[in-house]
Order: sequence, then C-alpha cells, then structure tokens
Amino acid sequence: MIKVILFDCDGPIIKRDKYFSQRLMDLGIKLDIPKIQDFFNNQFLLCETGKADLKQELEGRIKDWGWNKSLEELLDFWFFGEATIDHQMVENIKDLRKKGVKCYLVTDQEKYRTAYLWKTLGLEKVLEKLYSSCEVGFLKKQPEFWEKIYQDFNEYSKDEAWVIDDDKKVIEVADNFGFKTNFYEDFESYKKIVETLTQ
Repeated sequence: MIKVILFDCDGPIIKRDKYFSQRLMDLGIKLDIPKIQDFFNNQFLLCETGKADLKQELEGRIKDWGWNKSLEELLDFWFFGEATIDHQMVENIKDLRKKGVKCYLVTDQEKYRTAYLWKTLGLEKVLEKLYSSCEVGFLKKQPEFWEKIYQDFNEYSKDEAWVIDDDKKVIEVADNFGFKTNFYEDFESYKKIVETLTQ
C-alpha cells in the first residue's frame, strides 16, 4: 500500500491556462521572445535552485520587457494569474490524509512563488510538507532532488512512495530513484489509480 504521495504543483493541483509571458502579450506588450527565453533558461533556473533572487534578477529587465508598473505589481500579476486551484484534487488529498496517507508537495519554484503558493494561496492547509527546489538546491529532473528529500521520510520504503507529476522527465528520474510514479494527465485517470493503490 502507498504510504506517501508526492504531488507536483502546477498541473495536478494548480491549473495554468497560459504562461506568464503569454499573458503579458495579451496585455499588448511586445516581448523580445529570445530574451525572455534566455532569462527562463538561465537566470530563472538559478532562482529555482536558490542560487539567485528573482526580484534582483527582474529589476534590470522589466522595463526592457515593456512593463511600466512596479516590480511588486509584476509579481502579483504573475503569481495571481497562475493560481487556479483544482478543488477536486484538494478534496481528494484531504480524503487521503484522513486515511493516513502522507501527502507532500514537490515543486520546482523560486522562493517568492513558493511562499505565495504555500502561505498566500493556502496549500499549507492542504498538504503536510513542502519540498521546493529553491530550498532543496536541485530541480526535480536531477536525482539529487529525490535523494535529498527522501532523507526526510526514509522510515518508509521507496516503493511505499508515489510521485504524481505531469513532466515525463521528472517521472523518469523519480522512477529510476526507486519511487512508484504516475504521469499525470487528468484527474479522473489519477483518481482510478489512487483508489487502487490506497485501499
């Protein structure tokens, strides 16, 4: 029987219709796409592993991006626009916890959105623990991420832990580490599997 479930955030729990850059363009802002891609492929990854600060990285860029308001307003626009909770999943997690299943959040995030999701959005009231890449120091696509967090709950065997994620590379790495895994596609498919594994 599964004793621990490690939930990805964006996809299974938080629904995102559009990426931040797409929503900026919806405002009529003309973005330099190569510059945006360069930022997310480089500096932002450093923020996600706790090696850089997102606010500091953005300060010198937001005017180039065509944003004429404050940095804080940009972060509010960013985070609030990617904060639609899947309430079916939340209720399912609450039911699992009542059955004694440990439910943890595992996510690749920089520290400001981590705090927003956990505190402001209230995921701390839904899940028991948070493992964010900015605190762990590695991304979920790196084996070191799973090695480091497993030290925190290694009273359970690896085959008693189940990773739910909508990134196939993450699933591959977690599977190679020894956890049970499921590539998340939709809630109904997930629910059928979770009912079988937690009986």
